[in-house]
Amino acid sequence: MTPTTRKRFRIALAVVTPLLALLTLIAWSFSSAVASSPDDDFHLPAIWCGLGERPGLCEDFGDPVQRLVPAPLISATCYAFHPDVSGECWNAEERGLAVAGRANADGLYPPVFYAAMAPFASADVAASVLTIRIVNSVFIVGVLTAVFFALPRRLRPVLVVSVVATTVPLGLFLFASTYPSSWAILSAATVWLCLYGALESPTGARQRVLSGLAVFGAFIGAGARADAAIFSVFGVILALLLGFRRRRGLVIPLLAAAAVIVISVSFYLMAGQSGAVTGGLDGNTAPLTLGQHFRNFLGVPGLWVGALGFWGLGWLDTEMPPTVWVLVTAVVGGALFVGLRRPHPRRVLAVVGTLAALWVVPFAMLALSRAVVGTQVQPRYILPLLVIAVAVASASPRIAELWSGTRGALAAGALAVAGAVALQYNTQRYTTGLDQSSIDPGENAEWWWAGAPSPLVIWVGGSLAFALLLAAFWYISTFSDSVRKIAAADREEPRRPDDEAGASQDATATEATHPLDPVT
Repeated sequence: MTPTTRKRFRIALAVVTPLLALLTLIAWSFSSAVASSPDDDFHLPAIWCGLGERPGLCEDFGDPVQRLVPAPLISATCYAFHPDVSGECWNAEERGLAVAGRANADGLYPPVFYAAMAPFASADVAASVLTIRIVNSVFIVGVLTAVFFALPRRLRPVLVVSVVATTVPLGLFLFASTYPSSWAILSAATVWLCLYGALESPTGARQRVLSGLAVFGAFIGAGARADAAIFSVFGVILALLLGFRRRRGLVIPLLAAAAVIVISVSFYLMAGQSGAVTGGLDGNTAPLTLGQHFRNFLGVPGLWVGALGFWGLGWLDTEMPPTVWVLVTAVVGGALFVGLRRPHPRRVLAVVGTLAALWVVPFAMLALSRAVVGTQVQPRYILPLLVIAVAVASASPRIAELWSGTRGALAAGALAVAGAVALQYNTQRYTTGLDQSSIDPGENAEWWWAGAPSPLVIWVGGSLAFALLLAAFWYISTFSDSVRKIAAADREEPRRPDDEAGASQDATATEATHPLDPVT
């Protein structure tokens, strides 16, 4: 391949890869009816009221909490908790306004996500929801793409592995939704890694851009959910643990770390959600017994696999077949172990701390809410921590090499199959209800978007886009010149188990042009 051909191929990959990611999320945006996200009876009115009172969209009801919003928003959840009921039960043509019992008027959630999506709200609820989902998908792909190219080349695979391995099926569903947890997951995937990359980078444009992206990630995360603020602060600790060295040129990353903490703490204290875990307790709720605490402690991993498909999507009523969560759990488990080849003591400490948080945080949440596993605390609250755990475990200078060849092909194949099955099930749940089953999710469809491509086209197109995206990542990890050079050096001179820091420097020094980097 000539240098000109290589350059053109890199440019094509740089354009096509984000496009495939966007097409995947757009397919998921179409795959479910209006109000399919959990608690959308709250989140949709909160979006419509995200910019305050607006005639015909959000009007005062003389109550500090309740608001008047378009009537279809209130009835859109007619199928919730009824997996056999399709989206046909909803009447999108209702006129007038109706009372929304909850619209975030009391500041339970931070306001940023709702305010950002509010400009796309209109009296046409169906069109607005679909627009918001696609806009959110574009935003998420755009941020991830920006972070990818801003990171040093050796850290780019860390972002890819942590996001791709953990987002089937719940992450894909939430990224393409009207649910603020989509930004919490995005924040968890980017804040600590951007700050770590800034600490690892010499002074210059890359360091400044990564520091800015870390602050921006904290802003959107904490501005969407109060618990995302906690994850951002945790990310600062991890970045400092892994990346801090006594050298000059760290003023900007350290200022960014301080800004992340200030932003996170401020949003957390402003949001009523920060006290919602215990504030919503019924006076008759009895404290948990010692036996219940013990069962909760042992049951926490059920929330991890719940985020990987063991729990249902939507209102927890779209059950995934075991094929999904078994394949995805295998990939996530593999990512946790594969990345820990020859770990430096700092990374061992970071991984142990992250896994401990992954266990202790949901256990503490269950204890505070006096709930048992399976109630109150749900996998979507834990998914950001799982993304961080996989990323920290994968922060090896040879992570791309470790996922090349057969290992990467098997993981990509498993995720492609799981993603296709999950998308088919999620689509059929809303077109016919899960009391019917067919390969074509549009067969005998009772509901679908007006004027949209058929459910079969959406399913096949979305599944194919996701499979091609995974194939592109596998190609990069297998045929990148930089990966080949690192692998050759590794074969020629085996390194000591504690030599990860040196390996990191060597990997940076021997980097060739990355296949996704259009710059020669």
